[in-house]
Amino acid sequence: MSQLIQIEQIVPSKVCFSCDVCCRFLDQDSFLAPIFTEAEMGNAIENGVAGHRFRTTADGKSAQVTLIPHGHMYICPFFNSETSECTIYPIRPLDCQIYPFALMYNQDRTQVVLGIDMICPYGEAEAQTEAFQHYSGYMVDYLESDSVVETVSTNWQLIGPYQDTVVIVRTLEKLTLARMKTKY
Repeated sequence: MSQLIQIEQIVPSKVCFSCDVCCRFLDQDSFLAPIFTEAEMGNAIENGVAGHRFRTTADGKSAQVTLIPHGHMYICPFFNSETSECTIYPIRPLDCQIYPFALMYNQDRTQVVLGIDMICPYGEAEAQTEAFQHYSGYMVDYLESDSVVETVSTNWQLIGPYQDTVVIVRTLEKLTLARMKTKY
């Protein structure tokens, strides 16, 4: 499996650091907790992340981080709640890199789609701008590239369930075809 490139984030750091949305979760077992591919988890461990921070997912290849209690919520173990920064930002997984975009199934689970999470204040405010639309096209092209399709094909947990708060941008044809070739 090829190493994926780091995606440039569309949301300005200043906006991210002042927000209270991502990296925080209502439930300890939230399906929204970051998913790491096997390669990403190996890279994180090589860079000093403790293996107990991960639990294997249903696809048997990827791993989800184990969220930790923080007040009345849970946070990603790599999230610094004092600075709102990611402590593993340079090696963060694809799942985090694409946010506020989300890979998910459509409502009847017949297609893999790319959407924008409208819980993200920046995504909600900027989704209709020309710059955001251009970036959406870049994201579709990237996620439909052969290397990403190959990665997602062996790490199906990267595709989340349908969410009402996510506005669908486009159906991802290559990922849909690849997913339909395998059993759920």
